[in-house]
Parts: sequence; structure tokens; C-alpha cells
Amino acid sequence: MQLSPHLDSYVRGLIERYEAQHPGQRVQWRDLPWSEMERKVLTAIAAGQAPDVVNLNPQFAAKLAEFGALADPEAHLPPAVVQSYLPAAWAGNRLAGKSFALPWYLTTNLTLVHRGLLQKAGVTEVPRSPAELLAVAPKFAAHGMHAYFPALDGAHPLETLVSFGTPLLDAKGCPGFVNEKGAAAFDFYRELYQRRYVPRNVVTEGHRKAVELFVAGELAMVSTGMQFLRFIKTSNAALYEQIDLAPPLAGAGVAPNLALMNLAVPTASRQRAAAFEFAAFVSNAENQLRFAQTVPVLPSTRASYDDPFLSTTPASTELSDRARALSAATALRGAVLVPPMRAYSKLRNAYTLQLQAQMLGRQSPQAALQAAGRQWAALLGCAAP
Repeated sequence: MQLSPHLDSYVRGLIERYEAQHPGQRVQWRDLPWSEMERKVLTAIAAGQAPDVVNLNPQFAAKLAEFGALADPEAHLPPAVVQSYLPAAWAGNRLAGKSFALPWYLTTNLTLVHRGLLQKAGVTEVPRSPAELLAVAPKFAAHGMHAYFPALDGAHPLETLVSFGTPLLDAKGCPGFVNEKGAAAFDFYRELYQRRYVPRNVVTEGHRKAVELFVAGELAMVSTGMQFLRFIKTSNAALYEQIDLAPPLAGAGVAPNLALMNLAVPTASRQRAAAFEFAAFVSNAENQLRFAQTVPVLPSTRASYDDPFLSTTPASTELSDRARALSAATALRGAVLVPPMRAYSKLRNAYTLQLQAQMLGRQSPQAALQAAGRQWAALLGCAAP
């Protein structure tokens, strides 16, 4: 998915090594843009022309798995191979207790901090939790600055909800967030917005806008991955020299989020055994380490983190080295906070719409939280909470 042309040499090198080890087998690589991936994969499967191995993300892969379109890797791979991956990464590709893909590369968020803006606001400690952020936000507002930009696109709102210490689903697979911690998450967004601690366009813009504002020097902190540091250095070299790093915002005892990409084998593959062997080769510890050395991503394999390149102690004071070390440490204690769920898109949209409504003052946080819970219950086939 969208690796060409920047990673042509890496992917072709993978294929050449695999074919050299497996005489007679040939691998054809077809790269697709992110915007076309879902449509083209669905069309190919419906037409009986499914690829043998396909690079997806867990939420879309879960849609296919729900309809039995993806083979279970645990039924085809030796236990030692399954156990070679980080447990949290493997668990992020399971639906209803069954695996549907192999984890490939992953990313984690860090808090990038504009040191100069913190100094101007008189903030000496970088906030580590939503509560700490709310406590210092008035200091930034007093100087006409914004502390943060809580993105409302993608899975960000749900990740923040879990960071307050509440599960999305309970043990029965029904809404698990209609509680005090869920209410605290709604209050967090409402307080930030109603007290004008965040930009007004936060209700309509997403992560891209957060990064843009940070690069423009208009935002003190942004939650994003280390892969954006190169863009920041190119766009605003002076800002790059002002950046400090901190772990992602989260409540006490909550694991940081892992965002995964995976490799799945459709049940329609005519070469299922070879397909799983190739997927395991692409995502083994050696090849994932090479990938992480090529682009700023992280491996999903345990052994990759034994290499000094991914040491949790930075080799230098260079920002990119420190970001990689902190990201590696974050990944090793991370979890997929928003696991694959049935009807994920509808669940996400229902939650976000209620979150926006209470931020804008159209209803109380408690009423919005209850409404989100009822909508989730209906979509999941549960009794209303």
C-alpha cells in the first residue's frame, strides 16, 4: 500500500532474496495508492482475482475477515513464527478470538514540544496526561497561544477515550465506556474547546491541521509520529532546533497506542501455503529491521529490538535518534487501543459526532455520552447501557 516509488529498491530487494531462496517461485508486486486500496481489493476479491498476499490495516482487514475472506495465519504458520511477533501487535489483528493477518510495521505517537512556547507560557514541565494538559492550558491562553490540538479524525478520539482508562467494549463485546472515565474524556474535549484553549477549527479539522499549526509555530504541543520530524526539519529548520520530546498523553497505567499495518492472505488464494511463507518472510525480524533502517517506522517483531539501532537509549543527542529511541521504548510497552471491531466506521462516526455536539454546547457531556452508548449498543446488537 503506497510504498512506490520511494521504497522500490527495498521491496524489490525483498522479492529477489525470497525468490533466490525459493527456486521456481515468482512474486509479482503491485503497489496501490491508499485512496484506492479498499475499493480495488474488494473488487478483486468479488471478481475471484484476489491477490495471494495483501498489505492492509487492521480495521479494513477486519471487514474482510468478518465475511470469511481472510485465512487464519495461526492455522498455517508454526507456533514459533507466531510467537516471534510482539504479543500486542499480534493481538491487534484478531477479531472475535481469531487471527486474520500477520502484523508488519507499526508506528507510535510522541508528543512534540515547542520549547520556546513553553518557556513563553512559563510552563516548566511537559504535560504527560490529559489532566496535566488542562491544568497548564490557561497559561498558554493567557499569552494568546494554544497548547494543543486534539485531532478528531480517524481513530484519534477513540484512542484518547481509552487513554482515560476505559475500554471501548466490555467483556460481552458491548459498549464499555459509558462510565465516569468516559465522561471525563468528554469533559476534557469540552473544557478545551469551550474555554478556547484549542483552535476553533478543531471540530472540523484533523491531524494534518495539527501538524501544520505546529510547524507554523502556532501550537505548543502536537501528538504525532517520529516520521513527521523530517517534514518539520525541511519546512521550518528553526523550529526543528526548538523541539523537545515527551511520551504521548495518557492516564496513569494506560499503554500507549500502536498503529499497525499488516499482511493478509485471502482465503481465495490458490497458493495459500506459499503466500503465508512469503508474508512471514517479509515481516521477519531481519527484514523488518532493514525496513526500520530505511524509513522511520518500527518493527512488530520481538528480535528486531535487540539491535542497537532500536536501542531505547539514544546513540546521540540528535533529535531523530532520540525520537527513534523513545518511539522504540513506547512500542515495547504499547497496545492497540482501538482493536478491530465489527461496524468500526459506523461506531467511530457515531462517537465523533456526539463528541463534537457536546464540544459545541448542543448537549451536555453526559447526554452525549449516553447517546453514543445507545448508538453503539444498537450497532453491536446489545442492550442499551
